[in-house]
Amino acid sequence: MNRRTPHSAFTLIELLVVVAIFALLLAITIPALRGAREQSRRTTCLMNLSSIGVAATAYSTEDARELVIPVHPMMVTYMPPEDYWLRRTAIWFATGGRTPTMPFLTNQGPRLLNDSTPWGGSGRPLTRYVYRRAVQSESQSDPMRLFQCPSDRGYPADPHVDDSPHENAERGCYETLGNSYRANLYALFPRASEPYAGAFSLGPWGHRLGSIPSPGTLPIFGEPLFFNMIGLDNGVVNPDLVRTAGWHQRELTDNLLFADGSARATRATAIETVDDESSRARMAVGTNWDLIVRGDGWRLDVWPMPGVRIWAHDRGNKLWNHPYTDHPADRHRFWPFTMARDLSP
Repeated sequence: MNRRTPHSAFTLIELLVVVAIFALLLAITIPALRGAREQSRRTTCLMNLSSIGVAATAYSTEDARELVIPVHPMMVTYMPPEDYWLRRTAIWFATGGRTPTMPFLTNQGPRLLNDSTPWGGSGRPLTRYVYRRAVQSESQSDPMRLFQCPSDRGYPADPHVDDSPHENAERGCYETLGNSYRANLYALFPRASEPYAGAFSLGPWGHRLGSIPSPGTLPIFGEPLFFNMIGLDNGVVNPDLVRTAGWHQRELTDNLLFADGSARATRATAIETVDDESSRARMAVGTNWDLIVRGDGWRLDVWPMPGVRIWAHDRGNKLWNHPYTDHPADRHRFWPFTMARDLSP
């Protein structure tokens, strides 16, 4: 006679235990997977920056002025007040990359930086060097992807972010500006009320690659939020940090490319300048001591190298004195004006 075995089944308690275990495993696994995915994106971003560094070095060897940061045509063109955000934001991204596919939104309305303007990808100096390297390496991938950070989310919708118009917040820099990586264009721009316009570089912009001091600490390109994290651009000496997370979900940390070709994650630390009370510093730097901007492992300035006058649209025969020196008689006397290089057209 056949014996029938009783049918076995999970009890309700056992089922709940299994479900709880699965939920626990998911809670542990999903953040780990997200972290691994973001770590991969960080690595890709650093590889992009390293490749851009190779292109910038190739550009500097062929450029008659040996510039590691190219001067885009719009950098030496007078922009009227209504183009404020083009000068303040778009110009930082114009050294390389593609033609943007989405309009750049500002409080003056949308601006499409297309091929009918100098902002198009073909007019960006580093673009052809990236293409040349792709041809030499027989790469089948789109070389313009080197200018795209895989975590590019644009500037955040944060009232403390002043490097980009709030109208363009949360819109990718690669889509709206053609490039995820901005150049370090640390410079002086005369006030709008002054009867002239132009730019006077205090950092690597306009300098020969071989003349840059401490190239391992001087960024030439990088993810843009770093430059906002180190403080609002409101003229305050040693400003407070803007506590926000970079594209790779790390607070006060972004990836930077340095003048020696190295690329690494860099933490935005409190800005340090020379001591205004030090008579030695005042003698060496003069009234512009507060223009020396440095942090832990990075610096924006090239002191003691002189600055570079990139261009000047002179309508009043007044060049680089007030408000950057205490007295008009002191013009060109103190850093960064002493023995400054002139690249004005």
